[in-house]
Amino acid sequence: MLPAALLLLLSGCLFRPPDELYRRPEKSAGYDQLATAIRGVRSSLEAEFGVSTEDAVIVSGDNTAAIQLQDLDGDGVRESALTFIRVPGVEKSLKIYIFQQVGENYQVTGLVEGAGAAIYSIDYADLNGMGSKELVVNWQVSAGVYQLGAYTLDELELPASSTTAMANQFQDRSKLLATELLLTSCSGASEGTNSYSSGCRLLDIDQDTRIEIAVVRIESAGAGSTVELYGWQDGAFTSLSSASLSAGVVTLNRMRSNYLSGDYFPPALYVTCTMADGSKTIDVLAYRDDRLVNLSLDETGVSENHLTGYADVSLSDVNSDSVLELPSLRPLPPSGETGAVNFWLIDWSQYNEKGQCVKVMTTYHNAADSWYLEIPDSWNEQITISRNDSLSGQRQVIFSYWQGKDEQPVPFLSIYRLTGSNRSIRAEEDGRFILREEGEVIYAAKFYDCAWDCGLGQSELLERFKTIQPSWYND
Repeated sequence: MLPAALLLLLSGCLFRPPDELYRRPEKSAGYDQLATAIRGVRSSLEAEFGVSTEDAVIVSGDNTAAIQLQDLDGDGVRESALTFIRVPGVEKSLKIYIFQQVGENYQVTGLVEGAGAAIYSIDYADLNGMGSKELVVNWQVSAGVYQLGAYTLDELELPASSTTAMANQFQDRSKLLATELLLTSCSGASEGTNSYSSGCRLLDIDQDTRIEIAVVRIESAGAGSTVELYGWQDGAFTSLSSASLSAGVVTLNRMRSNYLSGDYFPPALYVTCTMADGSKTIDVLAYRDDRLVNLSLDETGVSENHLTGYADVSLSDVNSDSVLELPSLRPLPPSGETGAVNFWLIDWSQYNEKGQCVKVMTTYHNAADSWYLEIPDSWNEQITISRNDSLSGQRQVIFSYWQGKDEQPVPFLSIYRLTGSNRSIRAEEDGRFILREEGEVIYAAKFYDCAWDCGLGQSELLERFKTIQPSWYND
């Protein structure tokens, strides 16, 4: 007998009339009224400026939809609808209209205007602690040129629900304009595909329950690059503090907000930049004693976290404790006769709430094969690495005991990435055992007889072996 739940499923889906199965989804309540209100706004703008309006493009971030529903008043209901319009040829061509349902119709309750080619990103946050959300807009003025603006609707009044009010709401745009709290220059970032790819971050870095805005400004001359922090103070949104970035940085790669380790996990900013020689620095900033400070600068004014020659690794939470770790590259001795350094170990460290940088673990990262291995402390100064890709469908990394530059290294472990139709057979031949299977790839390993004890067995190796997830490099 079929279970009752399955009978209900059959009666509710499979036996519905064909015309119901192919019927388009019903529009949400108020859709037609909102569409009518948006058409009214566009018609009014076109009549005023004598040009056709366009949809304004939102390039990046978490909010890119052409129409966005938001809970701007903080009551838990997304009653506000925002649309983004471009009016070509006018001084402030980008316009963000905020609508709210009043009675049976949608009316304009606010307007934000900006200059530029596009809206790079938009966020919503409570900046003044009043409970409602402000709009934080990154205007893309031109390629690589940005302005960061913050706007509040708190001083605007909701229009009355009447035909006259609706007819008049487009006539005087000045009465709809949101109050501008901030408008300042902002650097763009060269990495990242979402909100990380701009030089600003929203976070409560001073932990006063209000959101602050941190803005990066990179000086092309290589000196004077800073992070400036804006927040609510004494009844106004103003600059709270600024801190220098590493001397000599010329390009912003990525800015991330995260935490410092410790009992209270205070917020922190992690700013990765490129120097003129192509190397990268990672600056770590936190809020202490009512000011923004750079915890990572050495006596020369450059971050102690300096990456050279290995571009496939960046900040990552390798130990899954919600705090970012910073990589430091350590070259291994060459395993062949060429004497060239081709392999590195990565020492991962994190900053704690006292401002100290503490080592967390060491790994070998194989970005090409999408895996990494947590390296035991006992392997320090004892190993070298080589690889063998001579067989089709098999990529082999060989860990060897290092006996000095005049002695041949002794292999003690191989890790394989196996593909192809016979991968399952090859994963278990010649003393190999499987570490992990992912899709059409099998990762396997093999221990060799070696006078040196590496201290690991199969179970310990399984615990230390991890695959690299795409989000490591794309978040």
